[in-house]
Amino acid sequence: MSNVLILRPADQAAELQQALQRRAGEQQLELNTEAASMVAISSYDDPNHSLTEILSANWDAALMVSVNAAQYFAQQAHQWAPGLPMPAARWYAVGPTSARAIKAVVGRPVTCSWRRHNSDTLLALPELKHIADQRWLLVRGHGGRELLADTLRARGAEVTYLEVYQRQPQPVSPTIMTRWQREMNGIMVSSAEQLGYFLAAVPKEGLSWLTSCYWVVASTRLADLMPPSIRSRAVIADSAASFAMAEAWQQAIMKFKEETDHDN
Repeated sequence: MSNVLILRPADQAAELQQALQRRAGEQQLELNTEAASMVAISSYDDPNHSLTEILSANWDAALMVSVNAAQYFAQQAHQWAPGLPMPAARWYAVGPTSARAIKAVVGRPVTCSWRRHNSDTLLALPELKHIADQRWLLVRGHGGRELLADTLRARGAEVTYLEVYQRQPQPVSPTIMTRWQREMNGIMVSSAEQLGYFLAAVPKEGLSWLTSCYWVVASTRLADLMPPSIRSRAVIADSAASFAMAEAWQQAIMKFKEETDHDN
């Protein structure tokens, strides 16, 4: 029996849970999953920009960094600028999940890389190589990473941020944490914030549990944020997309099974 803790909001974890159950069924494995978010997300009113100004401007290209960015951008546009159309720009996403969310908001095609889904592979797209003098809009959370904007600016683009949501730690009760330590033997995470808040929430007496679990993480960058004793237990997925995480989970299960068989 494998009991997997998925560190994602429940609504965003549903597709992954279904993909995992399909994989488990194909392998005739018993699997229980539980989704939990260590991050509380709320709307953020960017003091540097008016949404009306943003929607009225001309953009060559635009990017929303996540599903949360798309959801809160849509919410704010509905509340504060209901009569204005979405920017008629070339839209980009880091991966297919956020691409679907963005397309639902802007009603336009959204481009992302095909196999691997992260900032580096997005920036490697041929059409992003020659962007001098283009105007780019990046919709993100408050205080997000600078890699995308810094790279686009280095290539000659003019980049404007619009920050539409903010993150805070989501407390976990001692009762739930104790239950996780008793029941869960696998952990999946695709966000640096989720990982950081989760590791900070685990009490010292739970550290041995973390090293006994197998892990699935969405990128090498996330693995590099893990303590070495946990990183050695991690399988790195090609991306945060559900199919990629499920594929990496299957690899982790086989690796974990081989270890337990050897121990027995």
